[in-house]
Amino acid sequence: MLSGLHAFPLTPFVDDAPDELSFGRLITQLAQADVDGITVLGSTGSYAYLDRDQRRRLIRTAVERCGTVPVAVGIGALSTSAVLEHLADAQEAGVQAVLLAPLTYQPLNDEEVFDLFAAVCSSSDVPVVV
Repeated sequence: MLSGLHAFPLTPFVDDAPDELSFGRLITQLAQADVDGITVLGSTGSYAYLDRDQRRRLIRTAVERCGTVPVAVGIGALSTSAVLEHLADAQEAGVQAVLLAPLTYQPLNDEEVFDLFAAVCSSSDVPVVV
């Protein structure tokens, strides 16, 4: 899962909302391009601007459209509880890995970062990419 060429697609928007139809087509094109994995909702996926329901729909679309191509998903959020909700949604959708970049408006100290990753790793059934 975590080797080879991985695509990190943008999340297209129209009228301030994710363009799910265009997103689905983009994911299909990437899967057909023989990439080794697709990671959605990373920083290029505009994850910080999406609500939980929008994220869930995009994750499901990615998993459905990828076929046998492994899917990873960004689960970053401003609180540990929201990160854990995104983790649960991602796992329920069937992703093969999650990507966690701490999202914060104030600097986190080492212990806070460690605690976040410890909470996620102890709740995750899939690899957590740092």
